Amino acid sequence: MGKSFKVGIAGATGYIGSEVMRLLATHPDIEIDWVTSESRAGRKVWEEFPNLLGYVRDEFRTFEPELLSEVDAAIMCLPHGGAMETIKVAVDKYPKVKLVDASGDFRSPRLDKWEAYYKTRHTAREYQSKFVYGFTEFNRDKIKGAQYVANPGCFATSINILLAPFAKHGELVGDVCVSAMTGSSGAGNKPGQTTHHPERGQNVRAYKVLEHQHLVECVPFLEDMHKENEFDLFFVPQSGPWVRGIFATAFIPLNQQHSLATVNEIVKGTYEGEKFIHIVEGTPEMRLVQNTNMAHVTYRAQGDMLVGLCAIDNLVKGGAGQAVQNLNLLLGIEESTGLLNPAGYV
Repeated sequence: MGKSFKVGIAGATGYIGSEVMRLLATHPDIEIDWVTSESRAGRKVWEEFPNLLGYVRDEFRTFEPELLSEVDAAIMCLPHGGAMETIKVAVDKYPKVKLVDASGDFRSPRLDKWEAYYKTRHTAREYQSKFVYGFTEFNRDKIKGAQYVANPGCFATSINILLAPFAKHGELVGDVCVSAMTGSSGAGNKPGQTTHHPERGQNVRAYKVLEHQHLVECVPFLEDMHKENEFDLFFVPQSGPWVRGIFATAFIPLNQQHSLATVNEIVKGTYEGEKFIHIVEGTPEMRLVQNTNMAHVTYRAQGDMLVGLCAIDNLVKGGAGQAVQNLNLLLGIEESTGLLNPAGYV
């Protein structure tokens, strides 16, 4: 039986793009029709990614917008700031193709703040309203009816998972503080001083303190969930000495005092039945979600202060896996298809 949909992957040699290839290589309903790379055009996929030998037989092509006429959908894994012009052409010339954009270009409706955080001019402002924010568990119905989805950032995904159950009930108030640590793959595959192993190994450092670009997507999304939300979000990202995984800790003041039982009732009511967000006892562990689309969360409450903990794989639930989740919804495929694999235990 043939596969139902043809999909292209633009920018397939970055860490997110290569993870999309890995996930779609065994997807039962999707055929990878083309993959592109400006730096690897003409090379076989398996020559650059030996893990895909026997799974993806394509060779990398140079991206041309005309490729969009050959597919039902595409996942665009282009650099931040680099997707805008391509998206404009795609929307104008090939309006039937569905797109999941994995860059940060269309994640936030507050474009003046977007320009300040991303330090570049947004050249496709009139296209922003065409995109649905792809935090799947909370925008599922909108995504099903959408043409274009802006896939959330990795830190943003972990923050949203922790805060959204309370934002939904109008209980995000006051100063909300988040500290989150990520592995070196979060910096992308172009080496830099802070990703050089001798400087990153056996080391923890903070960066973009209180000014990380993912704030500009989280804040409007969470604010708009309920009219009573009135909060300031303070975020301290940190780089850790591992390759993949995010561990986030949120300190959340609530409208009223909650026992742990009532907190768990709110969270359970939000995430019960979700296949990819699991409430766990004790602490989440990164190793138990690595290479999967799973998120493990837990909470502790004392007085009117709540602490939330979340572990995700930044490249999967924080990137390629969520993109495939959204792609499934866009194409009318069961949402979890191709994503239900467990992590290794060690």
